[in-house]
Amino acid sequence: MFKDLQYGIRILLKNWGVTLVALITLALGIGANTAIFSVVNGVLLRSFPYAEPERLVLVWEKRQGGRTDQNVINLGNFSDWKEQNQVFTDMAVFFDRNLNLTGDGEPEEVPIQYATTNLLSVLGANPILGRTFVDEDAREFGHANVVIISYGLWQRRYGGDQQIIGRQIALNDQPLTVVGVMPANFGWHIQKGTEARKPTDIWVPFQITNDFRERRGRFASAVARLKPGVTAQQAQREMDTIAARLSQQYPAFDQTWGVNVVPLRLQFTGQIRKPLLILLGAVGFVLLIACANVANLLLARASARRKEIAVRAGLGASRLRIARQLLTESVLLSLIGGAIGVLVAWWGTRALVALSPPALIDLQCVGVNWAVLGFTFALSLITGIVFGLAPALEATRVDLQHSLKEGGKNVGGSSGTTSLRSLFVVTQVALALVLLVGAGLLVKSFNRLESVDPGFAPENLLAVRVTLPLKKYAADPQAIGFFQQAAAKIKALPGVVSVGAINTPPFTGQYSGTNMEVVGAPALPPEQELVTGVCVTDANYFQTMQIPLKRGRLYTQQEATEMRHVVVVNETFVNKNLGGADPIGKRVIIHMKDEPDPTEIIGVVADNKALGLDTTVEPMAFWPHAELVYAGMTLMVRTNADPTSVISGVRGVIHELDPQQPIGEISTMESLLSVSVARSRFSATLLTVFSIVALIMAAVGIYGVMSYSVLQRTHEIGVRMALGAQRVDVLKLMLQKGIVLGVIGVAVGLAAAFALTRLIATLLFEVTATDKTTFAVVATGLFAITLLACYLPALRATRVDPLKALRYE
Repeated sequence: MFKDLQYGIRILLKNWGVTLVALITLALGIGANTAIFSVVNGVLLRSFPYAEPERLVLVWEKRQGGRTDQNVINLGNFSDWKEQNQVFTDMAVFFDRNLNLTGDGEPEEVPIQYATTNLLSVLGANPILGRTFVDEDAREFGHANVVIISYGLWQRRYGGDQQIIGRQIALNDQPLTVVGVMPANFGWHIQKGTEARKPTDIWVPFQITNDFRERRGRFASAVARLKPGVTAQQAQREMDTIAARLSQQYPAFDQTWGVNVVPLRLQFTGQIRKPLLILLGAVGFVLLIACANVANLLLARASARRKEIAVRAGLGASRLRIARQLLTESVLLSLIGGAIGVLVAWWGTRALVALSPPALIDLQCVGVNWAVLGFTFALSLITGIVFGLAPALEATRVDLQHSLKEGGKNVGGSSGTTSLRSLFVVTQVALALVLLVGAGLLVKSFNRLESVDPGFAPENLLAVRVTLPLKKYAADPQAIGFFQQAAAKIKALPGVVSVGAINTPPFTGQYSGTNMEVVGAPALPPEQELVTGVCVTDANYFQTMQIPLKRGRLYTQQEATEMRHVVVVNETFVNKNLGGADPIGKRVIIHMKDEPDPTEIIGVVADNKALGLDTTVEPMAFWPHAELVYAGMTLMVRTNADPTSVISGVRGVIHELDPQQPIGEISTMESLLSVSVARSRFSATLLTVFSIVALIMAAVGIYGVMSYSVLQRTHEIGVRMALGAQRVDVLKLMLQKGIVLGVIGVAVGLAAAFALTRLIATLLFEVTATDKTTFAVVATGLFAITLLACYLPALRATRVDPLKALRYE
């Protein structure tokens, strides 16, 4: 074997041109696969920092015909689930909020998670300092006296102080004692159903009191640990049974609701799982094209080494011994290509991290580690065998007497070699077409998504979240007054055009929703009850967002300050809940308050997208801030230039009103829009890049085959030209083979694409998986590139000197 390696190295160095092309091709193919696998390994295959994470599930509620099957839950239902189920060892509840942390530095808004005291024991996680929660820590909501903090907050704000346990912190002006610090890799953050858009920094225990158990409202999330031997499917069946009982027991609240049990890994990877697996398949196609390309190069080189192989066979070498030598060279070439591919993967992984949507991928888990290096080594070995096997077997089928007699004249190789190389070309064209069609569909889908009108003007718009501490702003007029003063002072800043406020701006997460009824209309059965989303705004929100008023009027400044029981609704609300009838003056009851009062519809605004450009607009009711006072609001600041230029001024205004009041997340509306289409952009960009690489490889492969075809038929061309054949006749002769291969490759690729593009149907927006235009444009373009790759060698054939060709050996 050592001698095989020595000889293989000499051969690779001797044919350095072929070796260089092969190494570049393999490095691209293996590097791309390694880079994507590093993301797949970090996101889909990573281990979780919890005990037996395969036994953890999230338990959601789902509404018949609702927009999601992962709806937040009611704590009364949760209490019954916990008491009646036989499939979970334990269940815990949690929900996120943004609160203000003061003292020990500048005021800071931090994401906190209220949780039952058993959350960490259900997860099987323990602090690195201090203790976990105990039953005695459970208090009524808002009366906790202990907290556990994250490793990040401990390091960032408290400098990793080892004496942090027992230290008091002020959260919304309430003193709390730190009893534990979680590990750096704890990472417990469920994006679905959360008000906080960032991982939790502080955990606060709370107790499920009788008030929480009332069948009114849904706002929490639940995690459960399966009993040993119980599957998620069995748990789902059990919870379906319990949900059916509760729907009979509480028909007004639960009749149209069910339960959805989601395994933890699926919960974390659900949104990005399919795009990543599709991209992994795409780079697999790129690697197959690379293998076909290198196999073609090795077949050509084997044809030139026919005399050498014949001599070795004549001296007694067996076919197995010769094949082993050639496979050794292939594997050696592949391993070197794999080593270079690791460097490509290192760069590619950094590019992937830069392109990837942070909300979908945990970037800390992505990188080139030992698992990824092991994958690269195995892939390199397999690749070397795959692309080296066919040339090795073909080379051993040598006619000893004929090859020694010819002395290596047949540089083009045998008919078997020619057929193999033609097969490789057809394969490359077909695979490239599949990738190009997929990329074309995703790009077309992304372009249509970006062209969707959100229903407001996102340009020059800044979103600034401010959450007031309830202890300090306990009275409703205080909170309303703060935001009105802030809006007035910010509007006075240079460059600011207008300022509005809303509790949940578009594209920042889930908004509240509830059932409603029309005053004077017949009562509807539970399965037909009317539903609406609910947002709370100030008087200037719609003008600031430039959402058009379609009918009636907007609420006045007085109605935004004092409760006057008025509401503005969107067009979908009118169409779905009022049958399109004139809504002005109608009174509706929206069940969002303890004692819901009828509110009068005074205006109708145009529909606008709230959750994403690809989502359907739902009925929406906009209450003035005084109707339902929220302590947390987002100030929408419209400017006449770059909105980020007023950030420092906005900070100054808030600090002037309350020096202890921090500002939460600050975003431009254009950046929020960009995040909402991040998954589509990620998939379209990467598949396009891989498709271009595949196209280049396929074109190079076709060019190589046609060049060797010209070389093989040089003597024949000379004879034809000597007998009077014109250059155009030679051109047609040489193009004929390329056209045939191109047509076959495109036909096979179209059939494969028609079958495989259905896998990306759920990733497309307003584009079908069999879009005729995309298929036609890609097939025509690829065939044109195939013709060009054939034309250049064919043109060279027309310039052959007949006298030299007749003497060619």
